[in-house]
Amino acid sequence: MDYAYGATDGATEHRAWTGRAYLHPRLLDHAGTAYPLVVYLHGINKQQVHHPWMGAQGSPDLRSAWDNYLLEQRIAPAVLAAPSSTLACKLPQALWDGFDMDRFLAFTVRATRDRVRIDLSRVVVIGHSGAGCNHRGGLVTALQSTLPLVGGLVIDVCMDELDARPLALARPDMDVVVTYQRGWQRDFPAFSNLFVEASRATGATGLRHVEEIPIVSRQPHTDIVMESLDRWLPRWFPPAG
Repeated sequence: MDYAYGATDGATEHRAWTGRAYLHPRLLDHAGTAYPLVVYLHGINKQQVHHPWMGAQGSPDLRSAWDNYLLEQRIAPAVLAAPSSTLACKLPQALWDGFDMDRFLAFTVRATRDRVRIDLSRVVVIGHSGAGCNHRGGLVTALQSTLPLVGGLVIDVCMDELDARPLALARPDMDVVVTYQRGWQRDFPAFSNLFVEASRATGATGLRHVEEIPIVSRQPHTDIVMESLDRWLPRWFPPAG
């Protein structure tokens, strides 16, 4: 399901984003069930295509992975939703400027309410690459949602020392996990130490964790996304039974 997000309510042009939600057919068979939600923020979008990782030609498609997760019962049935940015999306420090997680969730619930129910007490936000490099938006502001997010998965982002403290400002009661691979060299120990220390200073009670995921492939920066989801989604949304 595609829906407008950001083009109304006086949003500036560079925030005229769109949203796409994937509702697996299995979810539509149980109208009374409230499902958890996973929100995915893509990284820089140099080609300015619509919905990277959610159907854009030439990019991986998370919807195929979702089909496998549910078929193999590796996670609880969940809705997958993602905003898409085609403006101000070529530089990581400008991507998702001013992203408002609560607002995106409101648009998503409104767009899907005739088909499924979303349980806003069970929301995980995931971001890849440039989605975690803007101190004024993206994952930084998404993790500060006023809603009780379950977890945030921060995948192979810039990991500058200046990124550590803004990401640590996430809701103190939620898990925040940062994964990385060494094909893109950064100062991993410095980021990790600052992130953990800053999380402790905010009184975080949720898990705050930084880990390397070894990737042996020609596209480690891309392939780490699925490896990270495989590792962490079952923790937050375990299958029934």
